Amino acid sequence: MSYPQYINPIVQNSQHPLNGDILYAIERVLKLSVPNLYVWLCMFYCFFHLWLNILAELLRFGDREFYKDWWNAQTIEEPVHKWIVRHLYFPCLRNGIPKGAAILVAFFMSAVFHELCIAVPCHIFKFWAFIGIMFQVPLVLLTNYLQNKFQNSMVGNIIFWCFFSILGQPMCVLLYYHDVMNQKVNSK
Repeated sequence: MSYPQYINPIVQNSQHPLNGDILYAIERVLKLSVPNLYVWLCMFYCFFHLWLNILAELLRFGDREFYKDWWNAQTIEEPVHKWIVRHLYFPCLRNGIPKGAAILVAFFMSAVFHELCIAVPCHIFKFWAFIGIMFQVPLVLLTNYLQNKFQNSMVGNIIFWCFFSILGQPMCVLLYYHDVMNQKVNSK
């Protein structure tokens, strides 16, 4: 099954999500969420399970824990999280930066790298990925508050799946698609 056959018509027949009818934009984002989630999970599997294990085998790398439960918001993207903690968060703490500011530095640098991963191939800097990553800071605070209130870690997973998978990724696809298409039209 080829998922671009589901994604392309939805994206091509859509308007810019921030212009026009809000209900139409929500409908497009929700229609795009399922095929987008399939593509995201396939890329996650190919990179974290297949590619990193092949690379680890070739380099005789012993620690093969590249991810834990992929469906759990607390264990997603294990190598990325470990790198950020080791190379950004802990050095900030060692240099006397308060914990809250160190978290902001880590999220900021992650947002910059995520934006570069999209902006360089697309030749467009619109900061949608940056805003999406930085929006996670208040979501972490909200998640911690709700987990303490309800004494249940399932709250974090619900927030993750709703904001990241159902709304966030499809919204970014639509935003970047329309910005790239507008840039192509304006350059002609």
